[in-house]
Amino acid sequence: MAKLLLYTSTATYNELISNGRTFNVPAYQRDYSLERQDWEDLWLDILDLPQEKYHYMGYLIFQDDSTKIKTSFIIDGQQRFTTLSILCLASIRLLKEWATNGIDKEQNEIRIDKLTEKFLGNFSTSKLTITPKLVLNKNNDDFYKSYLLNHRKPPVIGKLKPSQKRLWGAYEYFYQKLKSYIDSQSGEKLATLIDDVISNALIFTTINVSDDLNAYKVFETLNARGVKLSPSDLVKNYLFSKAFELSSAELEETERRWQSINDFLGKSDLPTFLRHYWNSRYELVRISNLYRAIKSTIQTPKNVFELLNELEELAPVYSAFENPADAIWNKEQRSYIRSMNLFGVSTWYSLMLVAKQKFSDDEFTKLLHELNVITFRYNVISGLHTNEIELVFNKLAVKIFSGEISKASQAFDLLKSIYVNDESFAQAFSTKIISTKRHKALVKYILVELENTISGTDNQYEDATSTIEHILPENPSSEWETAFPTDEQEEYIYLIGNYTLLEDGLNKKAGDKIFSDKLNLYKSSVYKMSNMELNYTEWTPLVIRKHQDKMAKWACSAWKSNYHQNKK
Repeated sequence: MAKLLLYTSTATYNELISNGRTFNVPAYQRDYSLERQDWEDLWLDILDLPQEKYHYMGYLIFQDDSTKIKTSFIIDGQQRFTTLSILCLASIRLLKEWATNGIDKEQNEIRIDKLTEKFLGNFSTSKLTITPKLVLNKNNDDFYKSYLLNHRKPPVIGKLKPSQKRLWGAYEYFYQKLKSYIDSQSGEKLATLIDDVISNALIFTTINVSDDLNAYKVFETLNARGVKLSPSDLVKNYLFSKAFELSSAELEETERRWQSINDFLGKSDLPTFLRHYWNSRYELVRISNLYRAIKSTIQTPKNVFELLNELEELAPVYSAFENPADAIWNKEQRSYIRSMNLFGVSTWYSLMLVAKQKFSDDEFTKLLHELNVITFRYNVISGLHTNEIELVFNKLAVKIFSGEISKASQAFDLLKSIYVNDESFAQAFSTKIISTKRHKALVKYILVELENTISGTDNQYEDATSTIEHILPENPSSEWETAFPTDEQEEYIYLIGNYTLLEDGLNKKAGDKIFSDKLNLYKSSVYKMSNMELNYTEWTPLVIRKHQDKMAKWACSAWKSNYHQNKK
């Protein structure tokens, strides 16, 4: 295994920007841009500086450009670097305005030259232009050089690209903030704020890596330690570095597809989507090995083009996994997707990505039912480890992708190894505790499904007019202490056996009354689990356990494979 070659240090912004290096946003990061939050957060940090001598700005990850001396790619930290540069530009704009108005003209012109040279770049007397220290990406660099570095207002701001509008917005924002902050029109105070206070108070941890694979390893390590970074940038960078060899038209189409994928995913995590996609076609890889797998397989511009084509096709499906109301689903599929989201697991995403692509709609629905049952039994109730289920899902996904399996019944032959049998499922269900404080919707779903099973109804948990009744109340009155001593109550309140369905009005009447006083309310309910199945004379720990055993038998029927029933 190759060693992880990296060098770390701590540096102020002043030390970073004054060491003669040029910092490049990689050219293939085309969709990179600032967000309003970036510049608003920086200004709030600046306002805090009088109270704190130093302010920590987080990690910056650099990779040396092997083709140029003293030039580094900014692998992570582009927003912070760009925002600080625009802050410096706004301060110079203000100094220019004061100098033009005759305010401390000579001194302010010197300050403009010195701040420009130190933070932004060197002025060429022959070309009458600035050679910038920061080089942005393709979409933004021309705008940055032509307008911001020259303090020129674009002729029509409304026609700018969205990323360019945000650059201009940050420039205007800092100009107005600085103008209000230095209301004395003192060039000395403004220069001191930028050159002495801000540049020396903002501290970064810098990480210099030897190559892109090592950069990805750094991303993994930092993410594991809770530092929120963007490993998708590295994958994107690699793909677009290969796509650079395409023709201009193909390159533009590649860019469009990447943007389309991002538009569909919204808040979804791109590396996770990539991993789920990868595992729907290839042998299972963990997130730590995803970049290596992509790099070893996607090696030509054609490979990149084909990959993005498939990702664009599947992004709407992937996004719809978290949106049961999406028009992509029919009524039955919508119900299964909704409940799968309640289960809080995503191990099924890879399998369903390829099944949606390869199965007929009817077979896809059948497979969704099987996954619903298996996941509920395996994950929700039994709490078994996800490693085994993910391996099985991966093997099945690869077989579906290859065309070896095209029906849900065939798929179950592989899935049966992770189908928790009735005996084990009932045993796990009979002792299951699920708190309504954290998982109220899940509890409601379980109760509605159980009610459907014993009464032959077809209610949907989110449409049902029922509410969750805690038979032993969450806040029991003192009368309950005879059956449940105070120190034992919490042990039983959130057992599944202590729940039932009740109409809202009846639930309010029940309140914290003791069991005998609630019985008539239960018998007047339309729900069978309340009006017929709570046929007890008292409610004690023993009765709750007995009742939950009965519910476990219902559960075996409520969540059952359509194919397992026929197995002898």
